[in-house]
Amino acid sequence: MAKLETEAYRLATDALRQQDRDLGDLRARTGTLLTAASLIATFLGGQALARDGLSLWIVLALAAFAFAIALCIYVLLPNDSLTFGLDANLAYAALYDVRDDDEAIDRGLTNWLQLLREANHPTVVRLTKAFKVAGFALLAEIILLAVGLAVS
Repeated sequence: MAKLETEAYRLATDALRQQDRDLGDLRARTGTLLTAASLIATFLGGQALARDGLSLWIVLALAAFAFAIALCIYVLLPNDSLTFGLDANLAYAALYDVRDDDEAIDRGLTNWLQLLREANHPTVVRLTKAFKVAGFALLAEIILLAVGLAVS
């Protein structure tokens, strides 16, 4: 049976890795949303402009498109405030005095990993919210373009 400290360290490592995977998945979905917004603006927007020019509906759709693009870029940009691993040299130096105590090492590493995860959390939540709002902006773009096409 695993010692408590070892199991806690494993759980902290898994949680930080899962947060990293979740962010990677969010960015992949954001890339897809960015592509969809661009394709819809190109095809439906082009048709709407050809039919009726710059109507109010098209201008609003373009604003929704621009908002979605801005939010997607925000999510996709690199973020230096996120950390998903420990610096090996720093960890070695900090834990050198307890190098013969496996439980103290596991406790120290567990605490650090948990602190990293907690420090990342607000940024991950903010990026997730930006993705959700970008999704609603895409929906607004679609609806506004559809209305623009229907009324022309």
